[in-house]
Amino acid sequence: MTDYPQAFADVLASVQRPGGFHVAGSFDIHPPRLEVEGVGPIALPLLSAQAEALVAGAEQAPYGRGSETLVDTSVRRTWQVDAAKVKLTGRKWADDLAGVVERVRVGLAVAGAIEAQLYKLLIYDTGSFFVPHRDTEKAPGMFATLVVVLPGDYSGGELIIRHRGEEVRVDLHRDEPSEAAFAAFYADCLHEVLPIASGYRLALIYNLIRVGEGPLPQAPDYGAQQAGLVRLLTEWDRSGAVPDKLVYPLEHAYTEAEIGFAALKGQDAAAAQVLIPAAKAAECDLYLALISVEETGWAEYTGGGHWRDPEMEIGEVTDSAWTIHDWRLPDDGQSGMAALPFGEEELSPAEALDDLEDAEVEFSEATGNEGASFERFYQRAAFVLWPVARRGAVLAAGGLGVSLPALHDLVQRWEASGAQAGDAGWREAQRLASAIRARWPQLPQDTWRSRQPSSGGQSAELLDALLRLGDVEGAAEFTTERVAGGAYGEEDNPALTALCCRLPPEAAAGLIGQIIGAHAARRPGACANLLTRCAAEGAIALPLLQAPARLLLQALPDGRPVSPTTPYDYSQRPEPLTPLRLAELVTVLGVIDTVLADQAVAFFLSLPTLYDLDHLLVPAAVLLNATGGETEAPAVKVLREAALAHLEARIALPLEPPPDWTRSGSIACTCAHCRALSRFLVAPDEPVWQFKANEVDRQHVAHSIQRAQCDLDLATNKRGRPYTLICTKNQASFQRRVLQREQDLSRREQLAR
Repeated sequence: MTDYPQAFADVLASVQRPGGFHVAGSFDIHPPRLEVEGVGPIALPLLSAQAEALVAGAEQAPYGRGSETLVDTSVRRTWQVDAAKVKLTGRKWADDLAGVVERVRVGLAVAGAIEAQLYKLLIYDTGSFFVPHRDTEKAPGMFATLVVVLPGDYSGGELIIRHRGEEVRVDLHRDEPSEAAFAAFYADCLHEVLPIASGYRLALIYNLIRVGEGPLPQAPDYGAQQAGLVRLLTEWDRSGAVPDKLVYPLEHAYTEAEIGFAALKGQDAAAAQVLIPAAKAAECDLYLALISVEETGWAEYTGGGHWRDPEMEIGEVTDSAWTIHDWRLPDDGQSGMAALPFGEEELSPAEALDDLEDAEVEFSEATGNEGASFERFYQRAAFVLWPVARRGAVLAAGGLGVSLPALHDLVQRWEASGAQAGDAGWREAQRLASAIRARWPQLPQDTWRSRQPSSGGQSAELLDALLRLGDVEGAAEFTTERVAGGAYGEEDNPALTALCCRLPPEAAAGLIGQIIGAHAARRPGACANLLTRCAAEGAIALPLLQAPARLLLQALPDGRPVSPTTPYDYSQRPEPLTPLRLAELVTVLGVIDTVLADQAVAFFLSLPTLYDLDHLLVPAAVLLNATGGETEAPAVKVLREAALAHLEARIALPLEPPPDWTRSGSIACTCAHCRALSRFLVAPDEPVWQFKANEVDRQHVAHSIQRAQCDLDLATNKRGRPYTLICTKNQASFQRRVLQREQDLSRREQLAR
């Protein structure tokens, strides 16, 4: 069986010479002194009047056909001035040209020295062009052509270069007047100049000459390696062999700021030159990214070093994270894809990260009960690729934080392209959705107390995508398998309601029953909201909602343990109902079955310690009273009257400030200091108590005061030793009652309307 990571690395390792058949770019020009015989000095940027004078003094440019030199404006229409009539001087021009020639030498992958010899000055006016052609050897040692376009105002005239089935389109126009453009290509390249749309273009044409003896440079030809990569990647895709993605670390170091295909150096650039077209032909996604390895664990003392700075070594790695991030596309565009995990089995070759052991390690000495530890961070650039057909599996393996945003983008692109079910975009989105469903996090093996296997709203994201794709059946299956199985939160209710509206009523009611039956005990408020939404949409007949409503009512928390032998687990208590959700529950139960609403209100009123009147039932009654219609439902009336009775009883209590300095406060502790505190609280003529003691005792007394919510202000006098805790009586309890009275009066008025 083929070892694809190793085979992939072997092919790229044989690509040693970077470079291509062409190179193009810009440079900041120091304007030279340009003189043309018969015309005089030429200003830059080129002026129209001088361009016309140049055309008047130039000759029609010919073209070569075999051994003949012909003039035919249907083949080539431009004007030329021989190099002998052109004079280029200027202190900085030679340096500018030398810099361009060196960039060309590197870009064309020429090993030895080269030089540029001026051949012609070309003037392109509006309508000028040159049909596809190849340059002939015009001087001994010539192997390529360099075109330098000087600053000027024109449009059109793009340069098309073709070589061995590849084609590039180069625009040599620059808006910046201090910037010039250049392009160079091997002489055997077929190239053409498209028509100038407007204005004049002034170009210097150089012959690139090899310096010294030897064969003429040739464009790198990695056709065999590229074809081999295409075969290998295609076979990997079709075979279904693992891994699903390949990670090929690069030779050179790149930072987050400079990473990009255009910034690659040496062998990395050569590999990219072959890999980009191969990945495209084999239908693989290709990225340039950073890979990071973060490891932590315990360390061991080696016995060396000074006692204040002992030597340590790595003992055992206890936690590690291998991630891919900072994605770049082949066109150097940035991808918003989140970080993906990767494993050693995906490395190409397997020993690619052998230098991980050389990464800098930060050791921490033992402290308290913690032993010595270490942290190690390693980062490197890499090519990352996978077959398009495996994109869903790769993204789904990265977790919901990666796969769900990617699915959202796919659905959006599919909709923007016309939203045709069954087309390529639809199939790609469906593959990813299926992979997400298959890899959805499972519930731990504990019990229903375990945390849900997804964050709130993630189920809604998948359901929304499935419904937009028209996959109602898949959405219903996911709801049954995952949502009812644990992946549920209140944020999912809009998507679940939308699903129910597209299902037959009986199926929708059954689905709602499954969700409520599984989650009502833990999330009664979310279930109440789901029931409310489904009843409001009208997609499910009210009689069909009676069974889910009864399930919800039966599952409402009552504070008792799950079974007589199982103690109540306070760490796993249900999510508390809010006044809004309780009001929704009473309302929707009244719409579905008034008897259920009556039972719910009676249940809430029977458990005042669990369903607090002030924080839950009274605010819910106010909400129900404000949103009710002309006819008050019996259950709502019972809740409103109970709330009013509670408020009236408290309003009837006298409200007066304390007549003296006596303050209430039940201090649980009976130590000597706390007994002194209790005596101070009940003393009618003592407003302040000064407790001078060590810090431990002061903190103990302060804690007793806070726990008993005593009406005391605390301050510390730090003069002298030990410090003094100053306790000053206040009217905090009375002020709280004043605020409570104002709120009670307001709520009574609201309920009495």
